[in-house]
Amino acid sequence: MGLRSRSIFGDQGLVFFVTTTIVHHDPIFGFGNQYYLILIESLKFVVSRYKAALFAYVFMPSHIHLVIAMPETRSISGLIRDFKKYTSTRIRQQLEKDGKSGTVKRLHMNAEGKKNQIFKLWMDRFDDLVIENDKTLQIKIEYIHNNPVKAGFVDQPEQWKYSSARNYILGDHSLMSVSIDWEIPSSEGVSGENS
Repeated sequence: MGLRSRSIFGDQGLVFFVTTTIVHHDPIFGFGNQYYLILIESLKFVVSRYKAALFAYVFMPSHIHLVIAMPETRSISGLIRDFKKYTSTRIRQQLEKDGKSGTVKRLHMNAEGKKNQIFKLWMDRFDDLVIENDKTLQIKIEYIHNNPVKAGFVDQPEQWKYSSARNYILGDHSLMSVSIDWEIPSSEGVSGENS
């Protein structure tokens, strides 16, 4: 993958592949578009607040994957903490509004025994891998984009609305912008052309 305008590896910070999951893999986001929109708005906010660069994302019904670059003065843990805190509150409010009382009760039960928590949407931890080269970056972006295909939700990566595959393949930045200023070989149908 040849970089066209700048190096994303080196002394300006770290690039991470991040996965975070709902407790018990409960497919809550699958309740509807409004749940995914909460994730989108929150991710936009924390990316801006932390001056991060988002390279890829996918929102699945029970988990999310990101490829994100953090400035060296900022913490990926802080970004994910703030993202989870905000989305947890907003998702709970949306569930209550939608009359999903059984799900709300389950999420209250998830918080039992947790200090200062009455509602628990996300697992405590998140997984992150520091990406150190172009090859790993390409592999992780392709993995993210193919996640909905492997789950059987769509036939092609760009058909999943809540994925940066649409940015790369269709040039569609309407839902969320991502940094695509390098080339990704089209072995999986992914193109890194700017739009």
